[in-house]
Amino acid sequence: MIFRPISKYALVNAKVRARLSTLLAPELIDRLAETRDLSEFYSIIGGTIYEPIFSRPEITFDPRVGERMLLEQEAEWHGELLQDLHGAERDLVAHFLEKYEIENLKTALRIREGSRGEDEMKYIIRKELLNKLPYQAISEAASLEDVLPLIAGTPYLDPVRETIDDYHERGTLFPVEIGLEIDYYRRLKGKVEALSKRDREIAGRLIGLEIDQKNIGWLIRLKFYYDVPVGELLDYNIPGGSRMTRDRLRLAFRAETLREVLSIALEKSFGNALDFLIREEQLSRLYLLEIILWNYLIVEARKTLAGFPFTIGTVLSYLILKRTEIRNIITILNGKVYKMGRSEIESHLRVSF
Repeated sequence: MIFRPISKYALVNAKVRARLSTLLAPELIDRLAETRDLSEFYSIIGGTIYEPIFSRPEITFDPRVGERMLLEQEAEWHGELLQDLHGAERDLVAHFLEKYEIENLKTALRIREGSRGEDEMKYIIRKELLNKLPYQAISEAASLEDVLPLIAGTPYLDPVRETIDDYHERGTLFPVEIGLEIDYYRRLKGKVEALSKRDREIAGRLIGLEIDQKNIGWLIRLKFYYDVPVGELLDYNIPGGSRMTRDRLRLAFRAETLREVLSIALEKSFGNALDFLIREEQLSRLYLLEIILWNYLIVEARKTLAGFPFTIGTVLSYLILKRTEIRNIITILNGKVYKMGRSEIESHLRVSF
């Protein structure tokens, strides 16, 4: 039986191992964060796998184009893995490409709402993904109802349609954006269930940690920024978390203060995160919570890579580490654009503890 997973993952495992060898060393990420300006940043990153992106002349005039190109390259590398996967494994990895489309769709909807400028359209990923969405037309639609025909035939029609009433009642896109995310993870769960037992356990563990991060972040925003009643919490909950049960989320939502919410939500499962946030008095800085919880996912990915290599875990762990690396590069790039200091940039980086 052991030969079945070896034959199934032999080709993609070789590709992933080669890709893992190109990940930037932590020391190089530190050097990028230390650079004095964009010119020095471009010089150092020019000697890496990202040189083709940062040698493009248009980046000189608009550094944010570099962010879009990084995400497009990430999507391309992701898509190349599909060539060596088949069946349920391919379906699962292909599903992750929807994340880029969902972010594009959110941007177009925010432009339509007026919360983003029209120039944001040029930063939408142009790489061909799974569905062809008319982002320009979406951004120019007269109403959210007018968006529905533009996304017909895609997985995004139902979650947008189902949250329109909530959108009108609350006067914010937040219910729509959460609806898209919940639907994405609901369908992702179906992809996981179609895997073999070993792959199902590994994928469930890794994806579950990401769901935990989403649920905790949403819990705080819903309670302290959107004033959502306790009884409606589970309407905004993604099932399938790794450590966060629905009962614990409900209990945390009933707490009065942000400190109490985090104490209940994080508990022993994310002890380091809780200790850090309380010790550093950083409770109001939600990006820190996201970064710290993401670090648990990085650690789990590295543990998975150290185990039996011929599983879906090798592919998923690579995708997690690559996504982490590219988000760190984008963070540093934006830090240089906005002339942030080194310590401020480093506080936004995703690193394992």
